[in-house]
Amino acid sequence: MSENKLKAYFGCDPGAKGSICLLVPEHTENNIIFADTTTSPDQLYEALKLSAQEFTLAPIMIENVSSIPGASAGSNFKFGYNVGMLQGIIQSTAIGMDTVRPKAWQKELGIAAKFKGKDIKKEVARLIKQIYPTASIHGPKGGLLDGRADALAIAHHCMLKYN
Repeated sequence: MSENKLKAYFGCDPGAKGSICLLVPEHTENNIIFADTTTSPDQLYEALKLSAQEFTLAPIMIENVSSIPGASAGSNFKFGYNVGMLQGIIQSTAIGMDTVRPKAWQKELGIAAKFKGKDIKKEVARLIKQIYPTASIHGPKGGLLDGRADALAIAHHCMLKYN
């Protein structure tokens, strides 16, 4: 029965304003779906469980991150909370989880070492838009939606690793 299901890949940017991306490459429509990390934990859990019923899922790929140097204690606490919450939700689904360091998926995407800070985010968005031109990574005023380009890039990395 599972052999008839489409393959799907999750990428997760666990930042304070991060995102989770479901990538279904073989789907003709709605092949990229985002959920922000501000979504309630029970809704995220249900979305993951429903995805597991509908698709053949690779382990959910979550960015392996650490605290942000120079950020406030409160900011780092919220960041750590999101990472732990997401890991707990993912592990409770029994789908499986894998981690990837930012530099690993960025290198695979083609991010040059010369890019730093916010320039990395812009370059990730530029490259991910080349690969997935219909991806909804910009808001109505043209600014980047937090975490979406990174989450899609991580899902792309997951697809390359598990395809």
